[in-house]
Amino acid sequence: MSQTGVVLEFRGEYYFLSNYYTAPFNWRGEYFLSGEQAFAYAKAQFATKDSDRYQREILATLEPGQAKKIGRRLPLDVVQWDQHKVSFMRQIVHAKFRTADPILVHKLLNTNAKMLIEGNDWGDKFWGRVQENGRWVGLNTLGVILMEERGWWNRGDEGRP
Repeated sequence: MSQTGVVLEFRGEYYFLSNYYTAPFNWRGEYFLSGEQAFAYAKAQFATKDSDRYQREILATLEPGQAKKIGRRLPLDVVQWDQHKVSFMRQIVHAKFRTADPILVHKLLNTNAKMLIEGNDWGDKFWGRVQENGRWVGLNTLGVILMEERGWWNRGDEGRP
C-alpha cells in the first residue's frame, strides 16, 4: 500500500525493502540469502552459549522465516544485543544494497523522497509501525535506516556507512 510521498508497507512493488526479500549478498565474509538471515546470524554472536553452532544453523537455512525462528530461540544476552542491533541492521542493509543485484539500488533510488514505513500487522513498533486507533505508531527504525541508505546512494557516497 502506498500514498503520495509515503510507502506504508514493504509488500508488492516495495517488497525488495523487506528483510524477507531474497537477494543474496555478502556481509563480513559470509554469504546470505536475505537480510533476515544476516540479522539472525549477527544476533547469534550474542548467544550466551553455542554461538558458533547457532550461526552455522542460520547459515544453513534457505528461508528468512527459518533464520528468524532460530534467532528467536537464542539464549541471548539481551543487554549486549540491544546495544548493537541497530548498528548491525544498518550494516546489513548497506551490504544488501552494495553487494546484491544492482537493480536494488535503482529501485531504492526510485522511491525518491518518499517516507519508507515498515508498516506491519505483527506488532513490531521498534523496526516498523503498526496501526492503533487509526494512527500509525512506532519507531520505524528499519524505515529510517533505508531512508539513510537511499540518501548515501543519492549523494554518490555508496561506501558509507
